[in-house]
Amino acid sequence: MNRTRRAAAHAGWVIPFLFVLAGCSEATSPTGLTVYGGPDNPARDGSYTAPILSENGIASLEPVMLGGVEQWILIRGYDVDNPILIFLHGGPGSPGIPYAKYSMGGLERHFTMVTWDQRGCGKSYYAGIDPGSITLEQMLSDTHDLIMMMRERFGQEKVYLMGISWGSILGAFTARDHPELLHAYIGIGQAVNAERGVRVAHEAALAKASELGHQEAIQSLSGMQVDPVDWDQMGTLFYWLEEFGYGDLHDTSQYPALVDSLRAATEYTPANIANDDNWRALYASSLLLSDQTWLYTLDLINQLPAFDIPIYFLAGRFDYKTPAVLVQEYLAALQAPAKQIFFFENSSHMPNIEEREAFHSALINGVLAGTSQQH
Repeated sequence: MNRTRRAAAHAGWVIPFLFVLAGCSEATSPTGLTVYGGPDNPARDGSYTAPILSENGIASLEPVMLGGVEQWILIRGYDVDNPILIFLHGGPGSPGIPYAKYSMGGLERHFTMVTWDQRGCGKSYYAGIDPGSITLEQMLSDTHDLIMMMRERFGQEKVYLMGISWGSILGAFTARDHPELLHAYIGIGQAVNAERGVRVAHEAALAKASELGHQEAIQSLSGMQVDPVDWDQMGTLFYWLEEFGYGDLHDTSQYPALVDSLRAATEYTPANIANDDNWRALYASSLLLSDQTWLYTLDLINQLPAFDIPIYFLAGRFDYKTPAVLVQEYLAALQAPAKQIFFFENSSHMPNIEEREAFHSALINGVLAGTSQQH
């Protein structure tokens, strides 16, 4: 992999960032809502989000308290009366705010988009966070708290919840536990069964290596233990998935444009961009990653066989980090009031990056239109 792609290949995300704890000035938008971190009133570290030129719009970059810890959210939309869509990023520990406008900007006229850097990562990192507080249970609680906060803030009974990769685990369990708070759940790169996923991905990567006559990859992949899975070898598998376009992006030529857009994001400062070691170290020492039983035993077909709300999956045909074939199998077995899968023929794990227009269309003309008819 070249240097740009290596920078982009960590745990479903792309560029390292660090948050410097800072206060914000505040202003009032035409809607009467308090707005933080606009270009005319940036956060103390100089970060801001571009304004939205709409009488009833909102563009806000701000810290909120979730589970007793200050965490940052980005809210952008042209009409605060539109439905709320909360995005749960991947990782764990791969923040979403820096690429929110790049990947989700086309949704801002139809939803009030809420992107959250989860506790301890990205803009939500600070040195005093207890790594013992980063657990699956706490992250689920933070997700619930954010949903409740946005419902109250915008006076809406329900929100749309969308998660990618690790965020799809948070999203799916939240959808099971709190259906009364949600219009629908949307999974991108939906994690279904970790152990089976490794075997499917390994088979695909080895087949591609054989097709290409790539002897280094054949030797490397043939040396892996996948039945049972040796989880310590996953770095090798993910390396080859990236190399063959089966990882985060199928069209790896898109990495430079994505990286450039992230470096230009005003929501993060140069200091944020320059340092990600601190939060990666925090996550590495967290209970969430030091004991990954929750991941190794993941099996949504048996753990979450039914939902009380509509379920939508968005899957890249070349996704082998969370294999699309398992997502399709899960959908077939799933019981829900409505369910649908949208395939992206030229994407792997991140169709929200690779096929942005098709991704936006699926959300607007598929999810939003479909759930509106149900009401």
